[in-house]
Amino acid sequence: MLRRLLYRSTTACLAAVLAFAMAGHAWANDWAEVRQIEGVMVEARATDSGFNEHRGAVRVCTKLPVLEAFVEDTDRFREWLPFTRDAQLLESTDNHLVYYVRTTTPWPLKDRDMVYRISRQPDGEHGVTLDLVGLPDYQVNQPGAIRIRAAEGQWQLVESGQGLDVSYQLFVNPGAVPPFAANGRMASAVGKTLANLAAHFPCAQI
Repeated sequence: MLRRLLYRSTTACLAAVLAFAMAGHAWANDWAEVRQIEGVMVEARATDSGFNEHRGAVRVCTKLPVLEAFVEDTDRFREWLPFTRDAQLLESTDNHLVYYVRTTTPWPLKDRDMVYRISRQPDGEHGVTLDLVGLPDYQVNQPGAIRIRAAEGQWQLVESGQGLDVSYQLFVNPGAVPPFAANGRMASAVGKTLANLAAHFPCAQI
């Protein structure tokens, strides 16, 4: 009898834990606004790593080929990608780029670095999707920098009227950094990135 009661109690506890875990996982997939940066709303959702994924959107006024060339020009990354100390193009083909980026971090943390690949996919007749993935084992990290553990994201550039609708989504696992600090910095990075693009390709105010 005691063994049967213990079994039932254990089973009930496991079911409750499983239900809680499933509910938490469902909550983790929800996007929520976390910051407004220069008119750009930044949203975040939790991941199992403890580091959030972030996204935002903005409208710019230029031609699609011009914007695509700009966001792929590593020589100009420091003009608009926040916290970029160094950027170098490593490979280039018609459909993808591979490049190195070193990112500054607040003292006393060391800089982070990563090699990224961007793959280009047409998005209908009037848009382009640029898929971003980190390649942590592609190249040895530089002295004084710590290699980012994982990164993935996506750009969507879609023609709309006389301009372009731009959305940007990014997840980064920087390694041994407190998640609360990393999440705040990544929210700022996504918001400032989009705000910088909007400032570089402004739309006339009516």
